[in-house]
Amino acid sequence: MTDSGASVTVGLRGAWLGEATDPARSFQGEVTDSVLEALPVGTEVTVRFRDSGRRVTGASEHGSYVLSAAGHEWPVSRFTAHASAAGQVRDDRELSGAWVAELVNR
Repeated sequence: MTDSGASVTVGLRGAWLGEATDPARSFQGEVTDSVLEALPVGTEVTVRFRDSGRRVTGASEHGSYVLSAAGHEWPVSRFTAHASAAGQVRDDRELSGAWVAELVNR
């Protein structure tokens, strides 16, 4: 767990619900590692893409991912799972404890 001042890294266990092409797709899980008082270990979380709601020209303007838990929201700057072993295929809809969310520290 790191806190660089600009961001905070949180460990999660969970899986994506829905197909990758579904705009309502969401990640459902729980916190496994956190230094944030408002996001203790065991807290249930949801990660969703929040659309900007408007027509845009630049890729960075389309929207962003947001982690929600216990009435709080944090913008997500990075959300990944540890890489699979070479040659293996991983389905992100299967439960895994290897997820890492880098949250913008406000």
